[in-house]
Amino acid sequence: MLSGKDRLLEIVRIIKKYDLIKNATPKNLRLAIEEAGPTFIKLGQILASRDDIIPKEYCDELSCLRNQVKPMDYEKVLEILDREYNGKTWEIFSKIEEIPIGSASIAEVHKAVLNDGTEVVIKIQRENIYELMAMDVKLLKKIIDLLKIDKIFDSVFNFNDIIDEMFETAKEEMNFLIEASHTEEFYEKNKDVLYIRSPKVYEEYTTSKSLVMEYLDGIKINDFVNLDKLGYDRNEIGKKLAANYIKQALNDGFFHADPHEENLKIKDGKIIYLDFGMMGRLSRRDRELLSKCIGAIIKDDVTEVSHILLAFGKTRGTIDHMVLKNDIKRVLDKNKTQDIDNIDIKDFMNDFLLMLSNNHISLPKDVTMLMRGIIVIEGVLRVVSPKINLMQILSTHIVSNRFFDEEKAKNFLQKGIESSADLVYLPNEVLSFLRGVNSGELRFNIELNDSKHQMRNLEQLVHLCLVTILDVAYILGTSLIVMQSDNNLPFIFYVYLILGGICTVWIFYKMFTSKIRNRRR
Repeated sequence: MLSGKDRLLEIVRIIKKYDLIKNATPKNLRLAIEEAGPTFIKLGQILASRDDIIPKEYCDELSCLRNQVKPMDYEKVLEILDREYNGKTWEIFSKIEEIPIGSASIAEVHKAVLNDGTEVVIKIQRENIYELMAMDVKLLKKIIDLLKIDKIFDSVFNFNDIIDEMFETAKEEMNFLIEASHTEEFYEKNKDVLYIRSPKVYEEYTTSKSLVMEYLDGIKINDFVNLDKLGYDRNEIGKKLAANYIKQALNDGFFHADPHEENLKIKDGKIIYLDFGMMGRLSRRDRELLSKCIGAIIKDDVTEVSHILLAFGKTRGTIDHMVLKNDIKRVLDKNKTQDIDNIDIKDFMNDFLLMLSNNHISLPKDVTMLMRGIIVIEGVLRVVSPKINLMQILSTHIVSNRFFDEEKAKNFLQKGIESSADLVYLPNEVLSFLRGVNSGELRFNIELNDSKHQMRNLEQLVHLCLVTILDVAYILGTSLIVMQSDNNLPFIFYVYLILGGICTVWIFYKMFTSKIRNRRR
């Protein structure tokens, strides 16, 4: 295991080797990331779906990092397995294929056969992966701090947040017992969906660093030659894939966070999901807010969208609500003239993420995971069945779940309904005002000439109003005491009388001095 200093020198050597300072081509960057190891591969995978941050040609090249990482030596694979099974590897397996069927940043997958003849796959974790990633994260954060990179790019995105998110996700992926649990939970939530399949886990052979699962030899979802030979309808595959993914997110609250082509196969009329290391989970509250947000986006209700985003996310510093609303409006207006079938959900999501970053709003990790998952699944749909539009299916799902009938749903999608069913008796603006007051988010944005002077006058007016209200309260209080008392007035009467007198004198004094100032002007 390298020391921190040696690891830093190794990273510098890789940067020089691929000439990233002068010639950072997409291919050179991808090769450098592969050689730099798992931490950088995971970061590259995150950036591969963020063409709002880096150019598209770099995203396309980085997408090759998903399942094309240099494999471990076969001897090292056997050594790791012997450690996990206490030297009894060959008592469990009769055969382990030397060439992996998949090699990713944290682990690689080998086809194998159990001693009873059952075909399985073994997912084997790379050696010292946690220690290496922890060291890299520490080095990256030091570099970011020394070069003040976060301050330079803070208006676009936060490097530290991306690194933290990557490492937290990776730590969960490193525990294969968690992945085994995810696989079983996914099976339970989708067992009644006739067209969805997932592999069985062999718990008795699964450890934190070795995961043994049923081998499923389906056709890759993008292998159109073989799919067409077997008579599969690609549009039907696309519709079912989209509908199930939305069901995972909005109904189950448990979704596959990395649904790219390598993790999707077709067999016996079923869509097979593989690799449950990266899963997202949404609470009931988050699902309700997300559904409302999508509904508000469809209705073009900027105020509602802003309220939901503020309820959803964390804010850094003061939020300018007018700027936020204007930015939301700009994102929504970009697609306003488009028919919902023609909206590019990837571009829309990227615009939305950039808008949130510019307004210093960060969404919960699982929500951003879902947004990236949707971008990935949309990319799959674009290849498998370009006619299928995820936004259309998503909109239909939201509308149908809100119990609109078919005619209302049609009008809702085509023309936009300004008020939803539960707002019959309240105008939208009144409801937005009440929600703003209730959540403490209400802000007054005033644009005035000579703003300092005007704001000073406004403050004085507010103070005068408050004192006037107190004065009225004291006068009413003394009146009520007199009405309810016989001849003996309590001590509180004199307190109210004195305070009321002071307030009254102060009010007349302020009115008099204000009148004199106005005359001088």
